[in-house]
Amino acid sequence: MGLILPGAVDSQTLQIPLAPPGCWMRVVSPSGQDFDANITILKCKAMDFSKELEQRVKEAIEAVPEAVASTAKRYFLERFSEKAFDGEPWKPWGKRYKPGRGTLLVQSGALRKSIDVDEISARRVVITAGGDRVPYARAHNEGFSGSVVVRSHERVSKKGKPYVVKQHTRKMLVPRRRFMGESHELETLIKKDVEQLFKNTMER
Repeated sequence: MGLILPGAVDSQTLQIPLAPPGCWMRVVSPSGQDFDANITILKCKAMDFSKELEQRVKEAIEAVPEAVASTAKRYFLERFSEKAFDGEPWKPWGKRYKPGRGTLLVQSGALRKSIDVDEISARRVVITAGGDRVPYARAHNEGFSGSVVVRSHERVSKKGKPYVVKQHTRKMLVPRRRFMGESHELETLIKKDVEQLFKNTMER
């Protein structure tokens, strides 16, 4: 708050409008003459500025979890278009994936669509991905090397004839292509967005 006081007035009291409108202060000069010195602020009526400031800080703090969840989810979703996590590019796919088909993780969109905010509270934010419909989420995010069971299924031969492939095991290697987790980039984004949240709340 800024106060502009005259050098001399006729009375010992002066009502000075402050922002926001409606708040005024009772200013008393012990000398009754010079308002540039020895000014004592007794009270502010119509609005208590300190309480308003306290309320705004409280509102900003309460909005932080929602802001963090929004920033984190956005960052995780953007990994699929940027094909990198925390500044580290994804490893390229093998030769059997033809160029021009797009990133395998993006083709169906199922994994990307599975990313969602699961919990928002004053203590924590939980974001999940995968689930029963996208069981390969963890393998892509953390990488995987080992044997897997391939269930019996039907295929079509080059001549167009269907045939049944019996259940079997096979070795699989999935390079790590992270899209979720702790990230210095994300920490920077969250800090920036939270600071902007407080700034907007204080200035409104």
